[in-house]
Amino acid sequence: MECIINQVDPQFDIAQGFKYRLSVLLCQDGFSFLVTHSISQKVLKLLSYKLATGIHKEETAGWPASGNDYFDQLKQVDCAQMQWQRVDIAVASQKITIAPHDFMEDANDRNIISAAFPVSLGEQILSEPVFDLGPVAAILVPGYITGFCAEIFPGSHLRNEAAVFVKGILRKHSQLIARQVFINIYHDFFEISVIQGLRLLYVNAFRYSSPSDVLYYVIFVLEQLGFVPSEERVTLLGDISDNSTIYLQLKMYCGSLNFIAKPVELEYGEAFAGTDMHKYFTLLNIPLCE
Repeated sequence: MECIINQVDPQFDIAQGFKYRLSVLLCQDGFSFLVTHSISQKVLKLLSYKLATGIHKEETAGWPASGNDYFDQLKQVDCAQMQWQRVDIAVASQKITIAPHDFMEDANDRNIISAAFPVSLGEQILSEPVFDLGPVAAILVPGYITGFCAEIFPGSHLRNEAAVFVKGILRKHSQLIARQVFINIYHDFFEISVIQGLRLLYVNAFRYSSPSDVLYYVIFVLEQLGFVPSEERVTLLGDISDNSTIYLQLKMYCGSLNFIAKPVELEYGEAFAGTDMHKYFTLLNIPLCE
């Protein structure tokens, strides 16, 4: 595995884990860790790893058929060997659906998500409301994730990454009445969400194999919603930079293209100056969006 970023605030004390909160983001091609102080919400450590390709992915889900190799590598990280006051683990998935709160009651989430994806015996549904009595995001993830997370981080809280993503953008951008489009890029899939004030108009995920796929799906979604791409306000986050092919292609068709700003509710020391925080926006929102 390759370490992408490992930044630590000088105030971080490995012996003070009982005062710290650990947030973990599990993706199909790697995992990231965020350590924050439980009271001050100061960011103390930001750590991210990318796994080597060819990790025996399933063709449809994108996750390894078995979690042994994935979690054996995760266990090697020092964050997995410490005691924390609280641990929250958000899991990302290409298989996302969303429905009104009433539709997800009485364990109806399997019927709802089955309308969009076949649910295999080895898959688990993670559902999480975007806000109280509002829309509920449901994702499909491998069933083995629950067991491994409970073993490595006893008492941890398992979260739905899609819900955290939407909660994060609503927290930061819902004050603006104008319609806004958000694109969250992962290694081989991306999420797109559209909000207008506190209204969630759309959220979905698409798998891609080339940058042109992202452009195609973004234009397709916006046109299907009756929007004109050149007139939309588009905000980017995740695994993307201003010199990437995805960015340059989107820039040709989208009228306004910007990177999302970091959450202001957290405190950042000098150790994180110059860090592209838009790449870790969802991770940074895990301790903020419960």
